[in-house]
Amino acid sequence: MNAEPGSSPRKRVSIVIATRNRPSDVRHLLAAVTAADTGIVHEVLLVDDASAQPLRVDDAPGRPFPVRLLRNARRAGAAAGRNRAAAEATGDVLAFLDDDARPLPDWFQVLDESLTPDRAAVTGRVLPFDSGVVSRARQHRYEVRYAQHAADSEVAFFAGGNSAVWTELFRAAGGFPDVVTASDNGLVERLAADGGRVFFVPALRIAHRNSKGAPVAFREAWRAGRLSNGATPAAALRKVAASARAQPWGHDPSAAGLNVGLQVANSLATVLPPSGSAT
Repeated sequence: MNAEPGSSPRKRVSIVIATRNRPSDVRHLLAAVTAADTGIVHEVLLVDDASAQPLRVDDAPGRPFPVRLLRNARRAGAAAGRNRAAAEATGDVLAFLDDDARPLPDWFQVLDESLTPDRAAVTGRVLPFDSGVVSRARQHRYEVRYAQHAADSEVAFFAGGNSAVWTELFRAAGGFPDVVTASDNGLVERLAADGGRVFFVPALRIAHRNSKGAPVAFREAWRAGRLSNGATPAAALRKVAASARAQPWGHDPSAAGLNVGLQVANSLATVLPPSGSAT
């Protein structure tokens, strides 16, 4: 569609979704994208990261955009999958959604209004659609982060499952760093190196399954610690103490205790010698 004289050109949004072994989630997500689309969705690129059963996408009545399915023969991870899709996207905006997320009904309207030419990227809030203790613990960590930032302020974080960036700037920055953890925030650093800024838009909201179970949460906390640059025991202990002070002990002690436990696992992992080092 051509823009009206004096108006901004209509955005063409390429939705990028990295997925693995979640065909039901993908169906629900595509339905939510279809329902929320304001006419700016140009295409959806699904990257199947070597699922045990190759993902299939059926045509759906009323879906006004094409869905392109890419498949990794071997597991490559979310960052690599997103970069692969971004390299093949034909829209001028890349929007990233997690496969177990659902954009809220006004998601595309907010994206269209908030991603302006003076902003390299925008990122928003995550809300849970599950309610267990692991989900509540994770949501508290999100809310602590959000409380530190005013609406439409520049930030140093990027939610890879709820965000949008100009395609040209993403490619110029080299995309997401291909690392196991923290690739989302690594993109912020890459954009900043080229003068691009990321802004926090609280109205850009998705519903998300926060919990994959306590064992997964502890495994991820431990892995993040092992992949960090390490810390002294004193610094690790200060992080645990700070986490304990920030928890919702008064109204959700179960979530508070779990978050402290996750921080203990993470901090312990940071102080251990690197794998393969001499003892």
